[in-house]
Amino acid sequence: MYDAVGHPPRFIQRLRRLAQSCGNCIAWLSVVCLCGGCHNWQKSHEVAIANFGHGDIQVSRAALKESQDKSRTEKKFLELDAGILDLASGNVTQAESQFRTLRRELEHLEQKDVTEQATSMMTDSRAIAYSGRDFERQMILNMALLTSVLGDGQDAFAYSLQATEAANSRRTMLADAAKKASESSVVVEAAPTPDQIDVISPVSHVVPQPVTNIVAAPLDQPLALSSYLSTAVQSEQSMRQDETERALEDIGFWNPAFRRHDQASSQGEFGTRCQLGNGTLHVITLVGKAPLWVSESAVPTSAALLIADRIISATGKHTLPPTIAAVKIARPEIYGHTLPTGSVQCFVGPPGAAGAASKPLTFSTVVDVNEVAMASYHEHRDAEIAKVVTRRVLKKGTVYVLKEAQNIHNNTFVDLGINVAGVVWEAMEQADTRSWRLLPARIDIARTELPAGQWSAKLRLSQYGASGAVQTIPVHIADGRNTYIVCLIPDQQFTGNILVGGADNATIPVSR
Repeated sequence: MYDAVGHPPRFIQRLRRLAQSCGNCIAWLSVVCLCGGCHNWQKSHEVAIANFGHGDIQVSRAALKESQDKSRTEKKFLELDAGILDLASGNVTQAESQFRTLRRELEHLEQKDVTEQATSMMTDSRAIAYSGRDFERQMILNMALLTSVLGDGQDAFAYSLQATEAANSRRTMLADAAKKASESSVVVEAAPTPDQIDVISPVSHVVPQPVTNIVAAPLDQPLALSSYLSTAVQSEQSMRQDETERALEDIGFWNPAFRRHDQASSQGEFGTRCQLGNGTLHVITLVGKAPLWVSESAVPTSAALLIADRIISATGKHTLPPTIAAVKIARPEIYGHTLPTGSVQCFVGPPGAAGAASKPLTFSTVVDVNEVAMASYHEHRDAEIAKVVTRRVLKKGTVYVLKEAQNIHNNTFVDLGINVAGVVWEAMEQADTRSWRLLPARIDIARTELPAGQWSAKLRLSQYGASGAVQTIPVHIADGRNTYIVCLIPDQQFTGNILVGGADNATIPVSR
């Protein structure tokens, strides 16, 4: 129906304006939802991870390069995987350079960026540049130190000092936390009432005692590896006996189980701590692949948000989008087929010696990344949920302000449309599951003290029995020096090259 001059009635004009307003709002929210982008790099990344486990280093590198080319924002943490591939390929110098550069860049990315924080509040945590989880950052330093001792060793001493500084900083943090907890547990009894004075002793105050017993958590296991490598580096300088002893004690503090096993098996000393004319052989295995971080729904938190927004919708001027999408955070999940501890057998003897003349070495785990990741998850879970809840509240507040600015009334077509767009906006949120995928799931170490000279180490996987290919590694032991053998076993077999560093240097392709 139109008036005399051909114009539509006012209610039709108003309906059109409201519909246009609704369309603009939905379009705006849709753009915000989609700004996270499509992570089409993930498929090729999974190909890279799978082929690394199969021992196809070149195929894995090509797939990882494809992921890096497709990704615009995730290049840094993909480069961590590239560093592991460099190590497996025997390019120790490139691997060290990669870890050194990434450590510096990720430390810079830890600083808060206002633009990223604002974008994250409108999308999800993936809008913030990835700076690594706490244990991943510590493992970057460990890998830089390990690759340095395998290479020219020029920066190994500097890395060991940085590792000691990180350990001291963490110990201070634990002491402060323990002291704070002790002070908060002070009990002050209530003052007695007048009729109780005759039967109750005067008010007593419990004075907190100094904190002396600080216990490290599973989260701190990477510092045990830092301390182990620092002990080896420091031990080659006879003038640094005190520093070597402190680093050796730190191994037991950060991973008591490893230190107890190490002492019980009598594996020998480090560097100049050995008997005169002897040196040390360290066999280090990088086993499995780090846990996969997956999305987890915090159902109780989602229910609480639903109740809150229903209360506001019932009592407020405008309705809020109902909480349908669950609050999501990331949690670790064991990935792949990690060989159990003890699957690697190592025998050391003179070159050409028969099996009976070879000495078996015993491995023990210095870092279990699966345990560490789970400990990190529990440590930060509440804080991560708090971030997601804050984001949800801000999004609901944005919808409320939008309705207020547009003067939209409840139970209208536009009100419904905005609520639907708000639900979609919240549903687009994803947990931040980015992680260092090629980081080993476990690092095992065996050590022995040997007279200086030529020796032969034989490695094999016990699960294959006699049919398993034996990896023979000739090594040179130097008086007062440390020699390192490093091998990677990401799945069910040795991968890439076996690396020798320290007093000796070699790259030995894996036998099939």
